[in-house]
Amino acid sequence: MNAVADKFEQFEWLTHGITAKSPQFSDEVRGTGERPLDYQDRLGAIASMETQLEKSVTSLIIYGEHAKSDYEFIRNHLAKIMMNGAHEDKRREPEHIAIYHLAWLVARKVIDFAMDPELETDYTAKGCLSYMGIKSNQMSLNTYRLTWKQYENMMVIALETSIKCAAEAVEKYRKNTYKEFKA
Repeated sequence: MNAVADKFEQFEWLTHGITAKSPQFSDEVRGTGERPLDYQDRLGAIASMETQLEKSVTSLIIYGEHAKSDYEFIRNHLAKIMMNGAHEDKRREPEHIAIYHLAWLVARKVIDFAMDPELETDYTAKGCLSYMGIKSNQMSLNTYRLTWKQYENMMVIALETSIKCAAEAVEKYRKNTYKEFKA
């Protein structure tokens, strides 16, 4: 398996049946012996998670672009990590871009690249600044790399940790669901 498949493997269970196909109304799943996954299972798995960040990450993975409010929650959460870290480190605000706007742009990149890891190979470091929407007259690549990249790394760690915790919660919920079903 590749890294992307490993990263989202536990979430695949929750995405079964979310397609443009006709809904299945019967209680049988061909050949698997498992009961069909329904909307309550998805909601139950999400509700079993400890933090709102884990819930929002799971919703974003399952529902994709349709989970707009969860995307914004994650983005704001990650932006706060950067702003708080910069404040604690007594960083002064960049000259041509507000810190809250910079943090918001970086958070978008972090989320998008986490949800589609193949983007990482498509962009150079300079291309990543462009992807974020940071123009060369606002900040140089060297300034970003030396001053702000560490906060991006903090965001990545926070997001990857929440994805890992959410995957563990999904797996636990799935095992408990099938344990109850067999009983």
